[in-house]
Amino acid sequence: MDDNRPLLLNFEQKVLSNVVHALDIYSAIPKVRCIIENVFAYSFDLQFNVTYVIEITSLIYTSMASFINSTPDFQILTVTEQCSLFQRNLNGIVNLYSIVVFRDAGVINNFHCVKSFASIYGLELMVEALRINKQLDVDLKIIELMLLILAFSSNCSIVNFQQEIHNDSLLSGTHRLLGSQNVYVEVLWKYITFHYGYYNSALRFARLIKLLLDLIKYSANAYINNTIYHNLVNDFNRKMKQFLIDNQNEQVQLWGTI
Repeated sequence: MDDNRPLLLNFEQKVLSNVVHALDIYSAIPKVRCIIENVFAYSFDLQFNVTYVIEITSLIYTSMASFINSTPDFQILTVTEQCSLFQRNLNGIVNLYSIVVFRDAGVINNFHCVKSFASIYGLELMVEALRINKQLDVDLKIIELMLLILAFSSNCSIVNFQQEIHNDSLLSGTHRLLGSQNVYVEVLWKYITFHYGYYNSALRFARLIKLLLDLIKYSANAYINNTIYHNLVNDFNRKMKQFLIDNQNEQVQLWGTI
């Protein structure tokens, strides 16, 4: 191993540990796997199965919202800023995490489940999801850190969910987001270069960015052209915004600590 590879500092190691722990606490994978094993393994009724596709989607959205909500960087924002950030980024985060869930919960291995997802989200989107799944990095820590990098982006969607986005105070001071994002970028880069070397790390990172851009493009097309998907995304965004407003005075355990 090259001794010149950068080592994670103590606080960076703690950040990585917290990220892994929080996503484990809020992971949708165990519940989704249970649905796959107890519903899609026995039910071939497409109309009946579609209700569980919506439930799986809801679990993924809730998982990611809880994960992001548990971070110190998110907690220091006002509720208005939190809603704004979720409005712009949550759907992009969910798109990436969905591929992880598809892989690790066994969605892609169940024909009836894939067929049910395609009936809602469209065949093209599911074909692309399966393609991206085959190219997704097997190192889950890389994906977990990328989820937070996306979370503190100024915008990781090409769809304008927020009509008054030009009045968004958080966007006019993006340095607040970049301070949080840069920490996760630094941890990610040090982690992958230490474990995989500079050359392989550059390849992995470039491949991941390409997959993210593909996800953003195809999900935007689905949002514009698929009424069911359009309404589902809007409904989940509305629910997440209302959740933040209703619970703004509730104390959230940072990083999912008990």
